[in-house]
Amino acid sequence: MLIGETKKLSPTLKSSAAWTLGIALLLFSVATVVTVTSVTPAIALAVAGAVFIASAVWIERLEKRQRRFVANFATNSLRLDFASPIAGYPRTLVISFDDVRGVSVMDQADGALCLVVEFALQNHTLQEVLAAFIPVDKKEELERVQRVLQGAFGLGEAPADSPAFDPNRTVNEESTFEP
Repeated sequence: MLIGETKKLSPTLKSSAAWTLGIALLLFSVATVVTVTSVTPAIALAVAGAVFIASAVWIERLEKRQRRFVANFATNSLRLDFASPIAGYPRTLVISFDDVRGVSVMDQADGALCLVVEFALQNHTLQEVLAAFIPVDKKEELERVQRVLQGAFGLGEAPADSPAFDPNRTVNEESTFEP
């Protein structure tokens, strides 16, 4: 079994700043209703405050996201644990090794690297990130993991020290992975 996990992002001050600004704008909106005869500035401040609060919630969800994958060589299955893009709800997919079409290393916008798997699911070809935010200085190890997975999925030659060739492996192994 090969288990991979992306670390959670470090919390930033972005969500705290968005919360503070959103609440401040909502308070200014209430003060504007009391002091100004026109409702238009109050509505504009309330809408801006709501946008900042929604942004704060979205940023917090991004910071809490975590990805995991389990390549089970005994059952020839790949389990993907991730969060849905918009709502951030946890999702799990189990894919047969036969449905995997490719594994690649890609550059991220922030200069880091990520490991991406391409697979078929219900007549669609999808991609999912297996591991993200990998520093460039770890590229050699990441490419080795890529080769191990490609060999396991039947997409290339696996390295000789791959877990797929482990003589101590038993067919009836059970996962102890807890999401």
